[in-house]
Amino acid sequence: MRKFIAMSFIVFLAVVLTCGLAVAITGQCSNCHTMHNSQNGLGEVQTYSNGTISTGGTTPQDYLLKASCIACHAGSTGETNSFGAPIVLHTTIPTGQGAAETLAGGDFYWVADGLGNNDATGHNVSGIAGQDGSITPANTPPGFDSSATSGFAFGQVGSTWSSNQLSCDGAYGCHGMHNSTGITGAHHGNTGLTSNQCNVADTVGNSYRFLGGIKGLENAHWNWGETASTHNEYYGANSPDNRNLSSTTYFDKATISFSCAECHGYFHSRIDSSTTGGTPWRRHPTDISLPNKTEYASYNPDNSNLYSVEAPIARPTVRATSTSTVVPGGVGGTGAIVMCLSCHRAHGSPIADILRWDYTTMQAGTGTSDTGCFTCHTTKNAD
Repeated sequence: MRKFIAMSFIVFLAVVLTCGLAVAITGQCSNCHTMHNSQNGLGEVQTYSNGTISTGGTTPQDYLLKASCIACHAGSTGETNSFGAPIVLHTTIPTGQGAAETLAGGDFYWVADGLGNNDATGHNVSGIAGQDGSITPANTPPGFDSSATSGFAFGQVGSTWSSNQLSCDGAYGCHGMHNSTGITGAHHGNTGLTSNQCNVADTVGNSYRFLGGIKGLENAHWNWGETASTHNEYYGANSPDNRNLSSTTYFDKATISFSCAECHGYFHSRIDSSTTGGTPWRRHPTDISLPNKTEYASYNPDNSNLYSVEAPIARPTVRATSTSTVVPGGVGGTGAIVMCLSCHRAHGSPIADILRWDYTTMQAGTGTSDTGCFTCHTTKNAD
């Protein structure tokens, strides 16, 4: 009898734990899926002030989905749309970027069809950018290096872009596996509206923001309303070796900067003019520690080394909770690593080159406000 009770408890526990993983994303299945693309299960179309982007229409979608990635993550205002999905493509113009205007990646609004068609203000994603033909869709990413993902567990980003355009996921996309699988099933393995420490990243579902193999700490609200103490925590690595013009070595393929390197590999791996590493810089370094010396030791001096949401840094370890503490030169969870997202947004911004601030307004030797470039380069203005 005791053995039966014990075995019953073990079975019960296994079922509970298994179900806990299986139903990580909760809610009505019909929010996302339709059986026959009928009975009002049609794809959605998002309407803009100066045009329309087709985001599913009446075309049946793969995996019985009601609409495309774009339709599911579009909405008018706020953090999430009517069925709880985070909005990365607003149909109403945000008045700015970050904080309570956009999510962490910025917004595709500024590069969307009919709204300027400026290729510099957002990633050139198929179905969003250049719908009227004003942006050339066949475009190999600048700095592309096919060796960046050679042998990568989550697949090879397309080595020949040819007539292909960047997509949300798949072989020519950022999220999921870099093949036809994409992010299939990943939403069901994610933790949903809770902070999630992605410190393993051996599946798409447990990778940071479904970026296959990338580590980090996911803020429960995707950085909507971000503050110095409440925000995403990005993973970075101090990799000063083999970072020269002839090197194609990538020190750590789990960092947020490597996620960018999957398409812009040269910008991440080739930064020096010598074959031994060091200086002079040819490109701004990423995945390198902000040193505890000279101008860098006073990171964000207007706020006493507090984490800057304007010019954020990555950490050399994956934190379990976010923190406002930043220690230049540190090796633990409060350390500071320069990353691609220190300067850029992942999706889009109103500033050219998807920047977090207007680079053209940074004037060396003048001003006392330590914003933008001067958040790290604290002695370059007039302070």
